[in-house]
Amino acid sequence: MMAYIQGRILYHGVGYVIVENQGVGFKITIPESAAHEQQEAATLYLHEVMRDDGRELFGFLSMAQLELFWKLIAISGVGPKSAQKIVYADAIDQVKAKIMRGDLAALTDVPGIGKKTAQKIILELKGVLVEEPEFSSLDADAIEALVGLGYSRRDAQAALSGIDEGDTESRIRLALKRLSR
Repeated sequence: MMAYIQGRILYHGVGYVIVENQGVGFKITIPESAAHEQQEAATLYLHEVMRDDGRELFGFLSMAQLELFWKLIAISGVGPKSAQKIVYADAIDQVKAKIMRGDLAALTDVPGIGKKTAQKIILELKGVLVEEPEFSSLDADAIEALVGLGYSRRDAQAALSGIDEGDTESRIRLALKRLSR
């Protein structure tokens, strides 16, 4: 499955671009507004949909957009075209905030999204989209080590918060001291 492409834009179509990579042109479905932001070179994260009549690539400007798209298409009744429209309806943080707030009007303003679908999206994603704090790679490694030792991710994150110095091993030791209290 294709997940990423970087290349030269050969053509801007209505609702798609053709990106050339290694001598091959890929047609990628992307909204007009985002397509015209891409000038000569494109870097897109992709989701590939395979159907009986062919394949379709959906393009996204960031991994955060693609991850939200994946959560949306996992909901029964939300197809890839509708999910992509929701993702591009606003800045990704704003879209997530609207879903977490339960903003039905914002979702129904997206073409093709009715009231029942919007309610379903809010119901299924409201608690799922709670932002996890960003951690450095050292913290991510330490969190994974603590989770591997049997602690919950939330407890591991809490134990590591405020520990800014040292390498991964020393952070884990300090977090373990906190967790043993």
